[in-house]
This record gives sequence, C-alpha cells and structure tokens, in this order.
Amino acid sequence: MSDLQIVTKSRLACFGSCQRLHHLRYNLGVRPLVDGDAQAWGGLLHAGLEAWWRTYEGADADAPPLPGLAIGNAGIAMLAYREKSPGIDDAAMAKAQIMMAAYDARWAPTMHEWEVLGVEVEFIAMIPGRRRLRVAGKLDALVRKRSHGSVWFVEHKTTVADLTAGSTYWQRLRMDPQVSIYFGGCKALGHDPAGCLYDVIDRPNEKPLKATPEDKRKYTKPTKKDPVSRLYANQRETDESLEEFQARIADLVAAEPDLYFARAEVVRLESELEESAKDVEAVAIQIRDSATAEHAPRNPGACYQYGRTCEMFDVCCGIASIDDETRFRRAESPHEELTLTA
Repeated sequence: MSDLQIVTKSRLACFGSCQRLHHLRYNLGVRPLVDGDAQAWGGLLHAGLEAWWRTYEGADADAPPLPGLAIGNAGIAMLAYREKSPGIDDAAMAKAQIMMAAYDARWAPTMHEWEVLGVEVEFIAMIPGRRRLRVAGKLDALVRKRSHGSVWFVEHKTTVADLTAGSTYWQRLRMDPQVSIYFGGCKALGHDPAGCLYDVIDRPNEKPLKATPEDKRKYTKPTKKDPVSRLYANQRETDESLEEFQARIADLVAAEPDLYFARAEVVRLESELEESAKDVEAVAIQIRDSATAEHAPRNPGACYQYGRTCEMFDVCCGIASIDDETRFRRAESPHEELTLTA
C-alpha cells in the first residue's frame, strides 16, 4: 500500500466497528446490490436536501428563490433517486415527502440569514502528523452567516435518536471525529470555519396501519344510545391509505416539530482539533497496516446496531457468498461518493 493513504470518516467508522466489514467493503470492494431500508431512506432524504440547498446557492438576500421552488426541486430529486433505488417502497417515499415538506416549512423562513457558498463540496486535507496521511470528504453545504461574515459548514443527519437538548446525541458531538475532520477540510478549501451547522432530521418510526385480522376483531355491544355494533377504536377494518398515512405523519410533526427537526452550532477548540487529529492518524495507520494482515477479525458486537442487521451478516455467518451476483456487487472505487481521491 502506498505511503500516502486516503481515508474518509465513513472508512474510519467502519474499521472501528468491525475489521471484517471494513475488509469486505474497502479492500475487496463488496457492496450489497440493494441498500437496507434505513440507508435507502436516508439517501432519499439526502437527495432532497441537496436539491433544496442548491436552490439557495448564490441567491441574494434581497432576491430569494421563488416560494415553493426549493421544495419543488427537492421533490424532483427524490423521485429521480427512487427510480434507481428499488428498496424504497411507497410508504417510505410518502414519509420522506412529508418530512421534506415539513423541513421546508421549518427552515425556509431562516434562509435569508445564510449565504450558500456551495453544496456537496469535496475536499482532501492532510492529517496533521508525520505519516503523510490524507483525509477526504464532502461537505453537505458551505455557508456564510450574513450578519457577521463567518463561514460554516453544514452536516445533514437523519436519525431515530432523542433530539432534545442535553441528550446523548448532542453530547457525543464533542468528540465526533467527522466534525473535526471537516474543520480541516474547510481550511484546505481556503476557509477559516467558525463551526459546523449540525442539521438533524428525526425519522418517524410509524408505518401504515394494517387492517385488524378478522379473527381478532372486537365489536362494541349495541346500546340504546348507540344501537349499532362498532369495531373497537384501536382496530381497523381496512388498511391505512398512503394519503391517511401522510396526514397522520404530518399531524405528528406539526404537533411537536422540535422532536423532529433540530440544528446546533458545533465549534471546536484548537486543543480538541489536535486531539482528534491524533485519533484519526492512529486509526488511519491501523487501516494501512491491516491491509497486509492475513486475517480481518469479525466483531459479533457490531452485527446488530442502530436497529438493523449488518449488510454482511450472512457472509460472515457462511450463509451467503460475496460472489453471489444476485446480492452483491464490486465497487469501482473504495470511496464511490467522492471524485477527488487521486
């Protein structure tokens, strides 16, 4: 392996989670043909967010995009994304459309505060240290605060975690390596970032309601006041339609928007950046050295995380083969999401 090694935050996280998964994904380039539900939904919403933010790119504060243009562009992008993502069903699409519309309602009124300098901005930066290691990444957006001219980078996240103030989700950002890495990426692009605008959307867990099986249905007894026998209120005679499902999600979000949308301005002290750089360098060296190792150990503790099973679980269990072309493909590059890795 070359002495000049490129890593990304995704690769660092993968290696830290399971060395076997890292070997399969990054050394052998094995990827599932179809993304899991959570990954596919996150990608769908990210496509909408990218188009939404691009609508504001270069816009003047006194001449913002026409009302509805950003959400319209987002909708077009999401439809295009779905066409190439067979794992996204009608319910997932309906949920994403509602969340994107709610995002627009929540944040469009604040966009006059920001000048969007770029969207999906790639970078390659040196990791401070003696090993000539580089880290690459992509900023979801690069913005300038109009009130005082400070530059910030935007990071979009979808989650099912608790977003209330003081929760573990926000506390962990104090040592999140991605934020620290992207500070260096901004500097490599010629900016001195004030911080990260951490933009989070909580994914509702709700799914369309199904009709109650006939053998489990219960009905009220007729009374003088109500002589008609009716199905219990918590049971259904028919499946919930997509329109009903969307309306239910919209009502939930509208009732408590702070549970579903949150932004935080995350900053870093120089001492924190230095400590993070040491962490990144240490893991990057382990990744480089592991390429010549004869064995990549499995980590059973990582087989089931964040409510889903690892994409390579069947391979590690011996149930499936990485050569099964009906389930897996070979990536052309270890970092398919980037172009600046030469």
